[in-house]
Amino acid sequence: MKQRLLSILLVGAMTAGLLAGCGDNDSKDKKTADNTRKEETDKAGEKDNASAADDELVEIVWQWPGSAREGLQEVEDALNEMLEKDIGVHVTLYPCVDWDTQLALDVAADVQVDLCLSLSTAKVGEKADDNLILPLDDIIEEYGAEIIADNGNNFMAGYYDGKVYAMPTAWKTCETYGIYLDKAMCNKYGYYFEDSVEAGTGGHTLEEIEEIFAAVKAGEGDAYYCFAPWPNDTVFYKCVFEYDPLAGGSVASGVLMLNESFENTTIENLFETETFEEYARKMYEWQQKGYISKDAATIDSHSDFMQSGTCLACFYWSKNYDQILDASSSYLGTEVYRLNLTPSYKASPSTIGWSVPVTSVNPQKAVETLNYIYEHDEAAWLLQYGIEGRDYEVIEEQEVEGNRQLKIKYLADDPNALPYYQMYGVYGDRFGWPAVGEATDIMTNRIAQAEDEAVPDSRISCAPGYVFNSNSVSNEIMAINAVINEYVTSINCGVKDPDVLLPEFREALKNAGIDKVIEENQRQFDEWLQNK
Repeated sequence: MKQRLLSILLVGAMTAGLLAGCGDNDSKDKKTADNTRKEETDKAGEKDNASAADDELVEIVWQWPGSAREGLQEVEDALNEMLEKDIGVHVTLYPCVDWDTQLALDVAADVQVDLCLSLSTAKVGEKADDNLILPLDDIIEEYGAEIIADNGNNFMAGYYDGKVYAMPTAWKTCETYGIYLDKAMCNKYGYYFEDSVEAGTGGHTLEEIEEIFAAVKAGEGDAYYCFAPWPNDTVFYKCVFEYDPLAGGSVASGVLMLNESFENTTIENLFETETFEEYARKMYEWQQKGYISKDAATIDSHSDFMQSGTCLACFYWSKNYDQILDASSSYLGTEVYRLNLTPSYKASPSTIGWSVPVTSVNPQKAVETLNYIYEHDEAAWLLQYGIEGRDYEVIEEQEVEGNRQLKIKYLADDPNALPYYQMYGVYGDRFGWPAVGEATDIMTNRIAQAEDEAVPDSRISCAPGYVFNSNSVSNEIMAINAVINEYVTSINCGVKDPDVLLPEFREALKNAGIDKVIEENQRQFDEWLQNK
């Protein structure tokens, strides 16, 4: 593959061809568009050989998650005004709806892509195993120092098989969950929690919650329910006990039970633990008392259920900066109290970030380009929010300890109708982003940073940096997940007696191969612990 160093004079032609590529669903066939783009960039590279050396820029092709938008070019131009002057780079934003599949196609066709997106550690592992992305150990410290500094502990999420394959977006890694209770209904029965905004401290108990449930249920009657479970979800077990599913893994491959110890290095079958059995019995008990609807398994939207006026509470993420407390912008659509049952903690972080494909013409410049948006907030804000005055307006600005803090408002009720809108939060240091929305505190993201940094070392899992490679047991994991999907709804909704259901569930998991998977996970984890 030719190295493509494009001159300023040739950038426009290359960009026009690129934007006709994979992101536009109404454009011509993707393969044809990709081949056209490859031909144009090769021709541009050949012409560039005649350019003067000081006119040349390193061309970086950067996946942009989403369909091509009319306002994308202006954002690209504004970004390049910074990059060309400061680091000698010209970026082409490459719209991709299915960026994972498109990367595989581009690598197979030897098409230049310099930065690609992954929204999970598992995706990074798949790309590394398929030889689609490069390890960055030899260049990350020199060219990505700000990425490392801004991420802190979260940078460990970029590792796979002992090497750095991804550069995460800097954001919180602490786990904070809670139960949300309808504020008006609590007040009706004499329960007030004005200190509930202090997220992350824990201190509330299931016994306390049950006291509220009993009082409200007695007053409201059989047609009112106290709790809306998440039927098919396993994540919300973390609302009542701490565990680490380990990067690259899940409850299907074993977990570290952090509620036992944050120094725990024994991977266990979550569903065999006494802790899970206690949870299952509690859900069954709540069902028997009428706290959970008999039809709970059919709940599609907790928001609709809470707003219907027939349900008091549900488990949810619990964060100081979450707008869920504000009825006007809340997912639940009503004012709520948030009660944490466990203090904040950190399990293994999962990657949301960027990698360098094997078809990058200049991996060093690719990393340096990404590093630039961590160093320069305005560049990250440009990619995330678009053009000020066209896509958004600043409604408040403050200088806080040398940091420029903004509160912004999109210039459309539906941001997707704007010329530029990026729905994925994947650019740079998110702690420094503007707050969005008139009802949002301008310090929202700095509050999140403070909460993340406040988690003590004693509540951080010992596993950040470890990633389970499940390739050798992928068939077993598929079978285990099928078993989990079959049983967890009944457990979460409390509709069957655990004395009957749990033995069946556990036997089915064993038959699917969960012991083999956990043994392999433990073997890899022990090896990682010895070598870290």
